[in-house]
Amino acid sequence: MAWNPATALPTVCESYDAIAPAKYAGKLEGKVVIVTGSSAGIGRSIAKAFAAAGASVAAVARREQDLLTLVEEIKAANGKAVSIVADVAAKGAAKQIVAQVEKELGPVDILVNNAGISRIGPLAVEDDDLDIWWHVHEVNVRAPVSLIRAVLPSMIKRNTGVLMTTSSAVATFSFPVMTAYSSSKAAISKFHESLSKELEDTNILSFAVHPGVVQTEIGSAGNAINAEHVQHPLMQGFLQMISTSDIKRQTPELCADTMVALAADPRYKVLTGRHLNATQELPPVAEEAEKEGNGRLGSERLYLITVPTL
Repeated sequence: MAWNPATALPTVCESYDAIAPAKYAGKLEGKVVIVTGSSAGIGRSIAKAFAAAGASVAAVARREQDLLTLVEEIKAANGKAVSIVADVAAKGAAKQIVAQVEKELGPVDILVNNAGISRIGPLAVEDDDLDIWWHVHEVNVRAPVSLIRAVLPSMIKRNTGVLMTTSSAVATFSFPVMTAYSSSKAAISKFHESLSKELEDTNILSFAVHPGVVQTEIGSAGNAINAEHVQHPLMQGFLQMISTSDIKRQTPELCADTMVALAADPRYKVLTGRHLNATQELPPVAEEAEKEGNGRLGSERLYLITVPTL
């Protein structure tokens, strides 16, 4: 696909040939991958995609029965997987999860931080202690950073690894009533960019991936919406915007296959540190990044959390 510099890449809603699962079948044989938030939605698709590529998957989530069903599905398709019931935001969870994975499967080669929560509500009417608001950052920032910290020493010692977190398009947008979620996603994307600079002399890759607009359970979870103030004008305006929006929606498999491609295809190493858009095909983005100075990605600081100035 040719990239016309004058226009944006067309939006992709489903997986496509360049990252088709069949292309990477067996490519990750012998690799161990952790996928958090894998009991449903995007995380479930990510776990199944990595298993189809040959990786041994440690599926992490809080809902045991859903995890057991996922593991059964993966094994029925001749894949390898184990379930780990855990709350990634609990104190000490990162070390415990990694220790259990290493005991059952071996050293971690790929980490996919997919677990995430949201909070929709005006800041002015949140409780004074902001416990719910800050919990979004606990799950969306502290937990993935803690897991990355837990796997990083082994990766550095072996000089290999892939670190990924599911980010969001809202990291670069300004929506009312989403201050907790948008700021947490901007933070984790910027974290991956900064971490990639620390890892420049290694073979460890760092990516934030926003999956597009995917129908998931994140908006229906407890405390996701400030129900006590749902009649607030800002809330009503936001909910009206969401209900009437005709924006294109992506499948969870699109994000899953994008992540497998980033982990399995050496061509995409050039994109390390970027806030990548799963709704755009990867090959033309990589082609531009392969140019001198990373092409437009370098000169215009594309796929990064930036603050343009005069």
